[in-house]
Amino acid sequence: MSRPAALALGLLLASPAAAGILIEGRLEGVPVRLELAGPGEPGEGLVRATVAGEPRLLDVARGTVEPGGAEPARAPAGRPGVGLVRLTPLGGGAMFAGHGGAWQLLTEDERVCGEVLAVAWMARFLEPAVRALELLEASDPRLRPRARHGCSPLGFRFWTTQGWPLLAGGRSEAVFVTERIRFDHPFPPASAPDEVVPR
Repeated sequence: MSRPAALALGLLLASPAAAGILIEGRLEGVPVRLELAGPGEPGEGLVRATVAGEPRLLDVARGTVEPGGAEPARAPAGRPGVGLVRLTPLGGGAMFAGHGGAWQLLTEDERVCGEVLAVAWMARFLEPAVRALELLEASDPRLRPRARHGCSPLGFRFWTTQGWPLLAGGRSEAVFVTERIRFDHPFPPASAPDEVVPR
């Protein structure tokens, strides 16, 4: 087991019963905050989200977003009409938002679409966050993927195949920026922002 993975596992095991995960960042330039239960904790599968100050409650297992938003959640954004997408290691890495990641090159049909600084060990802990961001992309027009650099609009999941993206984007703008991640965040599953509850 790698040192970062052992550290994350230790934090999860040493945390109180209501331990959760906090992620703050920007998707398509819009501030996003996600709070989720840690693996095996009460409330697993629920994600409390705040998008530009607006609270949401997502049930990633059922694919629901409350309150509903402009359109119902549909298939993950960026899927139809997309060519062959690959993330290829570039070599090297960097520290960002307090974590070290490795650089990857994102291509679609051999066209360079962008780069991502990804942390591989976080992927299995943050899969509910990836699913939550897919639901938000599908239900909030501000978060929909955009075509860039001759590439199709690529949804958040495309940037995550080699780990959690600390920084992802193209030559001129960031698609996603992680500003903070905590693996010891309290997550009370019985409450929700502004009384938003799943149906």
